Amino acid sequence: MTSHMVDKHLVHIAGLEKKFGAASEEVAVALDTLAGLICQYEESEDAVPYFERCLAIRETLRGPASILPWIDGWLGQRHPMSFKAREPFLLKRLDIMASTQGEFDRRISDQCDSLASIYLNLNRLADARRLLERSLAIKERLKGAHSADVVPTLGTLIDICLRERKREQADRYLEQHLDAMDAAFGETTKEAAAAMVPLAVTLISSSQFERPRYEPEGIRRARVLFEAALTIYEEQSGPDSVEVQRTLERISRACLESGQFHHAAPLLKRLLSICERIYGDDAAALLWILSELAHGYADAGSMEAEPLLERSHDVLRRFLDAGKPTVRQEIRDLAGDKQVLYRGRGNLVERLVRTSEMVRGITRKRWGA
Repeated sequence: MTSHMVDKHLVHIAGLEKKFGAASEEVAVALDTLAGLICQYEESEDAVPYFERCLAIRETLRGPASILPWIDGWLGQRHPMSFKAREPFLLKRLDIMASTQGEFDRRISDQCDSLASIYLNLNRLADARRLLERSLAIKERLKGAHSADVVPTLGTLIDICLRERKREQADRYLEQHLDAMDAAFGETTKEAAAAMVPLAVTLISSSQFERPRYEPEGIRRARVLFEAALTIYEEQSGPDSVEVQRTLERISRACLESGQFHHAAPLLKRLLSICERIYGDDAAALLWILSELAHGYADAGSMEAEPLLERSHDVLRRFLDAGKPTVRQEIRDLAGDKQVLYRGRGNLVERLVRTSEMVRGITRKRWGA
């Protein structure tokens, strides 16, 4: 669609305004049509002013609630549309829903949560926090401040506040989270453990954004939480259970991703022992654990890396020589394929190559070469 065609539509719309009035359904339909054509053939952002004007006319004619189907149609259209083009209408829909249905409605909190998730992915932390605080207030009114509904929202708010370095606010949400978790699930249930683990991951991941004097406290709290979760899972499902494996994996990965190998190493060794008992000493399921340990020790200049690297290579050779190779990137995936070797943290094969180079450097340094 060329700018010439847009100009022709605008001339047509101007004629409709003279004939029927600027705030007429005929003008609204023409604006809607023009916006749809632009979305189909041009950049969707260019259509926003025309559709906004279309909605303003219809809202004037029939009231705010009447335009919700039109907004839903705009947001649901099949033509690719950036978040920039969708955002004003997502916010408009939220405002209209709150004004017509009432603020304290589960549908409002769901909309807030959904939009906050997008803002969080875009690293727009302040926008995400405001929506989640609004959602939290709704859930507290509807279900209570210590209900299960508020637990995941509080967990996300803790993460955001720590990343924004709003330490005092994060601490307040943390205390509320712990109280709500105990009240909703009890202290020794699997539901409680399931809530503890993501909170521990949040505290570990957020420690990289903290001032050095705060980091030990966050790690200490995380350790208390995930050790409590492990105890629950060990007592109720067994010391080698899938729940224990998943917990060790999630916490160790959080430590690795936040650059805290010294905290990850004992967890990885604990997980390695479990996997050896279940899958055998040369199972492909051990590969990612061995490679992480080898890389971490090599990066620290420790000779502990060398035997772990050799064992990683042995497991990798057995895997590649197998007639029907299977491997798992994550403990819960009982089957997989070779593609796992090229996914994950920095490409497993390349990671082993870099680790080999670091180990050679450590050896040369050790012998003065």
